[in-house]
Amino acid sequence: RMTREQPLTKHEKMMIVSSLLKQAPPEEFCEAFSDLRLLVSDDSLMCQEAASLCALYNKLHFAPVRSKECEVLLTRHNELEENHFFDPQRQVSFKFDHVRQEPSEFQAHPQEDEMGEAWRRALYEGLKVYVSSHYPGGLCSVFIKDTAIRKILIACIAGRLHRPSAFWNGLWKSEWTFTLTPTSTSTQVAGTIMVQAHYFEDGNIHLTVCKDVAETLPVTTETQTTQDFVKLLEDADNEFQGELMEEYQRMSNTHLKAFRRQLPITHSMIDWEKIVTAYTINREKENL
Repeated sequence: RMTREQPLTKHEKMMIVSSLLKQAPPEEFCEAFSDLRLLVSDDSLMCQEAASLCALYNKLHFAPVRSKECEVLLTRHNELEENHFFDPQRQVSFKFDHVRQEPSEFQAHPQEDEMGEAWRRALYEGLKVYVSSHYPGGLCSVFIKDTAIRKILIACIAGRLHRPSAFWNGLWKSEWTFTLTPTSTSTQVAGTIMVQAHYFEDGNIHLTVCKDVAETLPVTTETQTTQDFVKLLEDADNEFQGELMEEYQRMSNTHLKAFRRQLPITHSMIDWEKIVTAYTINREKENL
């Protein structure tokens, strides 16, 4: 005997919606949200949760904020409180409207640790040069967290390309962390690179791939350590890109090839538009 399925609770609905929106392709959050809004059929619930869902997506995907007052990525590392963030480079805090994608209420937010700020700024300046050369339209932010005996440096990078006219969008983002102590001569760098791509012309292919990186970084002066860090990051990016291209070629010869429809025995494409037009004309003649 079949039993009637219990309807999902509001909490269960939002858990599913949140999980799906986290996977929304780059620059397509609004489209994904609108589609889910139709599927959920609960406008009140979706509108109520819109801001928190946008905030989650923006922080997860390092949404860029660009204005005359600040230029920074939104991450969990520079969140002060709900909907408030800071730009360590411009030393300002601001409120961010995740739905409208607008910053406001700018206030001074000075850094107190001069030594830590010197390391952070040196790392940012070196990373900025690399990002401007390799990530068109990309942005980087560097944050520092102090404890009693160590300083934790976090570098975030995000580059996105939005090409709806060419039927694709893409995001390359990475996060890098290492720790400094007064006696450090080397440190471990932990990095995560994530690439998202969406192609939607003759099909609908959504790629998401991540790679974790762990390397040793020599610690000397601020300038030399920055140069070594940027070189480490560049090598990791290049290696990952090479692996992606190899995997793409392998998939093109196997999985993606299987998706393609086989040509007919004539080995030429069928002109379906011509066939349908001819069929329509013949039907109209028969009805005369």
